[in-house]
Amino acid sequence: MGSRPLVEIDKRMLAREGEWLVKTREIPELGPYRSRLEAIEALYRHVTICTGVLRRENPERVRQFVQHSITECKEPDCELCNALLALAPDANVVQLKA
Repeated sequence: MGSRPLVEIDKRMLAREGEWLVKTREIPELGPYRSRLEAIEALYRHVTICTGVLRRENPERVRQFVQHSITECKEPDCELCNALLALAPDANVVQLKA
């Protein structure tokens, strides 16, 4: 599912007391999330929803997208997980899923 490219990801991430928050125009502090990668996933989801991309998708695909969790995904070659990992190449998804 396409979304606009995420810009200035690092400027939108806020680490506080061992958790991660996401700064957006609509929500000053979205979160908290256990990891930076989960915060990036939330930002990706937020931008996708706010830009109206989901209106062009079928309802089942929208449901899967909204409910997706990179830490719980078991699909071996998940398109969304791969897109998120490309945004955060330093993330250790194996450690997150453990």
